[in-house]
Amino acid sequence: MEGPSMSGGVCIFTSLDVPSSALPLHTSLQAVAVRIHSTSLITVCCLYLPPNTVIHQHDLNNLVDQLPAPFIILGDFNGHSTLWGSAKTNPRGRQIEQVLSDHCLCLLNHEEPTFFHEPTRSFHTIDLAICSPSLLPHLNLSVEKDLYNSDHFPVIISHDSDPGGKTFPPTYSYRRADWPFSHSWL
Repeated sequence: MEGPSMSGGVCIFTSLDVPSSALPLHTSLQAVAVRIHSTSLITVCCLYLPPNTVIHQHDLNNLVDQLPAPFIILGDFNGHSTLWGSAKTNPRGRQIEQVLSDHCLCLLNHEEPTFFHEPTRSFHTIDLAICSPSLLPHLNLSVEKDLYNSDHFPVIISHDSDPGGKTFPPTYSYRRADWPFSHSWL
């Protein structure tokens, strides 16, 4: 006898050029997370919430509580809300709104669709990007116009202070400092 068919899944690929480490999560949700050190230390979590699976609010809250700030959560939430451009708000959408409210989080999405539902030939916004308030002024979300043979449009998150090159923490040359020398320290 075959078991129920599985769908979804999550993964995160990171560049070897950017220091990162996996963040262990204790959750029954389909979620993975990493800590990335680019211009600063940021936690990135990818999440998939299957459309016909009951998700408990405490599981969503528990996941958010495990993520060191600042963080960004990206994924297919399969929820609809007028907050991100849907015509109606469904129960999953209300759950996501509650997480945003309970944890004072920010939604990067606008009303641009991220998903094409082939049977109804309709567009929806179910792929969301949620972040800590401190990241909101620095992150930009854009949605590609090509589906690339998928039913989800690629969602691009960019950091406005990233000039496109590598950035490194500042270093200081204390020997070159022009401080007045005082023997009272000795």
